[in-house]
Amino acid sequence: MKEEWVIKNGKLLTMDGGRRADWIAVSGGKIKDLGTGDGYRAYLSPSTAVIDAGGCTVLPGFIDNHFHLVITALGVQWVSLEGVRNFRGIGKRLKAAQAKNPGRPLIAAKLEWENLEERRMPDRTVLDRYCKNTPAAVYSADYHLLSLNTCGMLFFKIPFTLEGIGLDCGGIPTGIFTGRAGAKLDTNILASFTEEDLSRAVEQIMPELFRLGLTTVAAMEGGKMNMDFRRDRDADFLYRHGDRYPMTMELFYPTTDIEMVTEMGLRRIGGALYIDGTIGARSAALSEEYADLPGARGFLCIDPEALKAFTAECCRRNLQVSFDAIGDKAIDAALDAFAYAEKVCGIRDLRCRIEHAEMITKKQMERAKDLSIVLCVQPAYEGRWGGAGRLYEQRLGSRYKTTNPLRELFDRDIVVCGGSDSDVTDPNPLTGIHWAVNHPVEEHRITLEEALKMYTCNGAFALFKEKEIGTLTPGKNADLVILDRDLESTEAEKIKDTNVVLTMKDGEILYGRGEYAEI
Repeated sequence: MKEEWVIKNGKLLTMDGGRRADWIAVSGGKIKDLGTGDGYRAYLSPSTAVIDAGGCTVLPGFIDNHFHLVITALGVQWVSLEGVRNFRGIGKRLKAAQAKNPGRPLIAAKLEWENLEERRMPDRTVLDRYCKNTPAAVYSADYHLLSLNTCGMLFFKIPFTLEGIGLDCGGIPTGIFTGRAGAKLDTNILASFTEEDLSRAVEQIMPELFRLGLTTVAAMEGGKMNMDFRRDRDADFLYRHGDRYPMTMELFYPTTDIEMVTEMGLRRIGGALYIDGTIGARSAALSEEYADLPGARGFLCIDPEALKAFTAECCRRNLQVSFDAIGDKAIDAALDAFAYAEKVCGIRDLRCRIEHAEMITKKQMERAKDLSIVLCVQPAYEGRWGGAGRLYEQRLGSRYKTTNPLRELFDRDIVVCGGSDSDVTDPNPLTGIHWAVNHPVEEHRITLEEALKMYTCNGAFALFKEKEIGTLTPGKNADLVILDRDLESTEAEKIKDTNVVLTMKDGEILYGRGEYAEI
């Protein structure tokens, strides 16, 4: 494998203060130089491989700041219910999977039940029609609702003493679970996978992630329905084995056990540490009730006073802490905790974070800016649920026009990075970039350059890695991608059609399409 590279005839968006170039030289895994014209000739030698970018865009390697790596890897093997329109469609896919692997428990995911003709999650009686003698589990797209057939309820063991068990008018479990019962079942289901299963799944998904141009992810393991907040098997797996893989994985451990994280030598805590739930499950904590369920305002998963004490102790230990907060009430709880920690610990550059922050208010933006909070947002949520007539409007009424206000966040100079929350949404960074530029609510749209920042330089800053990656700058790691077009000349509505043709990580080509694969 060549260690010296020159990429020429490209349109380099360096993400480094607006600097442009049309060639870049790489040596020893680092960016050696870049410029315009024929200056690259000084770096040509018999050991140098030359790549002609053909006038296409060259960018820093993409950084996804909210990625569930293990569940994304496992989910490739599950039954995808994406795009189904009714219970019959669910049954067809379950039957096909059952015929392919007879006798094995079935796990299905990505069900957007609010788009079904029936407008509800399938209960056990529905699932029993199609899959009676094999355990079956069906997750909603946001992983906050779970349906089991009767066989699955017996196989995965219902936690009868926990809240969150759906009951019919006769007091019999419907097979639909949420809350702590759902979390326990979620743990039981995932415990059926061995460490060898996890290892194989992660190994197999790596080529696909490199095909998408990903070079670094913030591993937000755990989450799903699990609100245990103690040990997490997925996080433990990456802690032990993450170095096996060429992808850079920055682990946020989803626990309230500060001592354990400190002993593990980790510098980050939280990530998938829920303060509230999701809009789809009506569990995101709102200050006003849901439009389609009067009286419901969601709930907080962690007591606000306990949250303050926890955050302060994290800061004392110099841990970067991140909370998962979607509703405005939950965002207030997170900001209150960060303000309290600043008061008792003093100002420190810990780059504390809020994940999602979908319903952040103007006042909360001001507080986030004053506290130097980093916001990690998921623009692809708007592609899946945003806009008139879709889930956000169903749940929130006219407030759907306030979700993910990216334009104002950038105008206030808040550091905003991007993530996919994969596998809740497509792990392709260009999908997130597309929806940031094409937000369904026009006033929230940002420029292409701003959207790219979320997945490059801002993403590096959010992980304390701005000295290593995030821009095409001499001396930094040679993490970069070549696209199949000049992105700046691409119509906004066609950004999502863009593909990566080459991904380089630390100076090594990990994905190359067409002529790039031969180098």
